[in-house]
Amino acid sequence: MHNLVGTWRLVDWHVEIGGRTIRPFGGSAVGLLTYTKDGRMTASLMKKDRDLLDTHSFAQAHALDRAAAAVGYISYAGTYVIEGDEVHHDVELSLFPDWVGAIQSRLIRWIDQPDGTTHLELSYVQPGAGREATNTLEWSRIVTED
Repeated sequence: MHNLVGTWRLVDWHVEIGGRTIRPFGGSAVGLLTYTKDGRMTASLMKKDRDLLDTHSFAQAHALDRAAAAVGYISYAGTYVIEGDEVHHDVELSLFPDWVGAIQSRLIRWIDQPDGTTHLELSYVQPGAGREATNTLEWSRIVTED
């Protein structure tokens, strides 16, 4: 039995749409995903090497620069429950306001690695204009010293 609890680092993110494979953020996505024992979760993904805003705070940046920074970032947090081979995230906070108060469900798959570790794969189908996109994110557990 595998356990979601812990912090995970993004290994790969790809989207299958119309027979094509797309890599979000130009293939330079980085991310962290944390599940706690008490049922909380947080996920943050971003495009690596985003342009600097050259200000002392996000609020001081020009609106177009803030928008460009936001386009390269995804984050949400809330609670989670596991049901069978799915994890359901009940979103409380999100950069994307439409997710707040909604459930984001992810199919869980475990991938054994040659080094003896196990990666976590989470996938979901995202409906779109006329065609669906299947997002697949692979994560490796961050091991900390106790």
